[in-house]
Amino acid sequence: MHCGLLEEPDMDSTESWIERCLNESENKRYSSHTSLGNVSNDENEEKENNRASKPHSTPATLQWLEENYEIAEGVCIPRSALYMHYLDFCEKNDTQPVNAASFGKIIRQQFPQLTTRRLGTRGQSKYHYYGIAVKENSQYYDVMYSKKGAAWVNETGKKEVTKQTVAYSPRSKLGTLLPEFPNVKDLNLPASLPEEKVSTFIMMYRTHCQRILDTVIRANFDEVQSFLLHFWQGMPPHMLPVLGSSTVVNIVGVCDSILYKAISGVLMPTVLQALPDSLTQVIRKFAKQLDEWLKVALHDLPENLRNIKFEYWIGLQASRTVIHSADITFQMLEDWRNVDLNSITKQTLYTMEDSRDEHRKLIIQLYQEFDHLLEEQSPIESYIEWLDSMVDRCVVKVAAKRQGSLKKVAQQFLLMWSCFGTRVIRDMTLHSAPSFGTLILL
Repeated sequence: MHCGLLEEPDMDSTESWIERCLNESENKRYSSHTSLGNVSNDENEEKENNRASKPHSTPATLQWLEENYEIAEGVCIPRSALYMHYLDFCEKNDTQPVNAASFGKIIRQQFPQLTTRRLGTRGQSKYHYYGIAVKENSQYYDVMYSKKGAAWVNETGKKEVTKQTVAYSPRSKLGTLLPEFPNVKDLNLPASLPEEKVSTFIMMYRTHCQRILDTVIRANFDEVQSFLLHFWQGMPPHMLPVLGSSTVVNIVGVCDSILYKAISGVLMPTVLQALPDSLTQVIRKFAKQLDEWLKVALHDLPENLRNIKFEYWIGLQASRTVIHSADITFQMLEDWRNVDLNSITKQTLYTMEDSRDEHRKLIIQLYQEFDHLLEEQSPIESYIEWLDSMVDRCVVKVAAKRQGSLKKVAQQFLLMWSCFGTRVIRDMTLHSAPSFGTLILL
């Protein structure tokens, strides 16, 4: 059933409050209000309403619902998501919003045939409106909450679910929320870029990323493919022009780094924990498949958008997992400092044809530079810059002093660096260094 696939992760820390209010509205349809309860709700609502200049208008809200939503059999929308759309509508129109309970009554006034269903796994279920979809011309359009999404799921959804193999998953992480995404109010947007569209895109993209995170936690990795495909290929036409903007592309890069860090945090155990074989296999398969899924999903979209999506996934997926954990970085630093540097340096120099004291100093200098990066818990970009500068200092500039010697200088440096790395790995292996695997990965 379409509804079963639409279980969406929490999008905001206020969602539990929204759900309680909406549940209260559901119950109050069949019971009377106490006078004390009415006074309390009215007072709280009045305090919130004072923040906007225009009073709440039920006719305007009904008109907004009619313009953005439609009756659709087999489609479910989380009640909290619909209320967040409403709050966004009120903010953009400088209108006082009603509380979640009152909004639930307005929805049923516009769509009296709606029913409510509680969907999701035990402990993670939440209420959805059944029989309502977002129109394709709406700024809140999401293919999974549309008639088109319902038709697609009816055709292929059941087949894909039956093929899904449930792998090891850190279930204790269920319900993990993504950190805050950039706020459009804090951005310096160019005059040609509408703030309203950027704000809408960020909201859509956060929902998309949260859904992916929740799906990964449940180990339903194959569902990520459909989420990627239908988010990017189902992008509303009126949103397409902003996707090529460098500002929006950079926002996507920042959001992706937040998402991938969160995925790493829930899938990768700490450095002192053993990584289960089942989890290792699943992660490797997922990483390989995601590359292909992104290529298909981003087909025909702006080149700069495709580039940054691949940059943050392919280039940083493994290394960011390592360096973004303070525990892992601390353990690597401790193990790095425990290697026998003096012995390793001597053994490395033995392999060189004309080893000199300057080579010994170079090895020690590079060792100290890497030590500093670990100690400062530097981002992956700092490691990349360090490697670039290493090649420039140790190969390019040295070869520039002797014409025609670039190939030989490069070979000598590569031999020295390989020998040094091999002996570091050997030393860590002999001493059973806990961060042996993560250091190799980095």
